[in-house]
Amino acid sequence: MPKAKTTKSKGAAKAKKPQSKSTRSKTKAKPRGAKQQSADLEALRTKANEAVTASDRANQEAEELRQRADAIAAAGKKALVEALRPYREACRKAGVECEFLGARAANKTPAVRFLVEKVSGGIKVAIKGRPETEEVISKKTLEESIGKAADAYVTKFIGERSAVGNKAGGLSNRFRAVLAKS
Repeated sequence: MPKAKTTKSKGAAKAKKPQSKSTRSKTKAKPRGAKQQSADLEALRTKANEAVTASDRANQEAEELRQRADAIAAAGKKALVEALRPYREACRKAGVECEFLGARAANKTPAVRFLVEKVSGGIKVAIKGRPETEEVISKKTLEESIGKAADAYVTKFIGERSAVGNKAGGLSNRFRAVLAKS
C-alpha cells in the first residue's frame, strides 16, 4: 500500500500544481482600465475630428470673405475709374493739370529705346530719336564691366538710377547681346 499512496500522491501533486504562465490561456489579458483608456481615446479622437472640421469650415469661410472683399474693392475701383475718366478728359481739353493721376503716373518714366551697334573701337550706342546722345564705348571699358559702362551712359544722358529706374540693366543686356554675336 505504501506504493499506492506514493503513486496517488504523485498524481495528486500534478493536479494541484499551479500552471506556469506559458500554459495559461492563450488570449492576452487586457490591463486594468483598458476599457476606460479606449473610451478616453475615442473621446479625444472625436474632439480632434470636430476641431479639424471646425478649422476647415473657418478656413473656407475666411476664403469666401476674402473673395467678397476683393469683389467689393474691384467694384469700388471700377466706380472710381468711371467717375474720373470724364473729369480727366475735361481737364485735358481745358489744358488744366488734373490732380487725379493714375497710380503709377507720378513715378513712371518715359520708355527709352537704345540703338546699339558694334563698331571697330567698341560699341556705338544712342537713344532712339536723340542723336546728341550717340557715343562709342571702348572695348576696354566694356571688358572692365559692362554694367558699370551701361550705368555711366544712362546716368550721363537720362539721369540717376533712383529717378529713372533700371534702364541701365536693359542697356547692359543689349551690350551683351551685341558682343555675343561677334
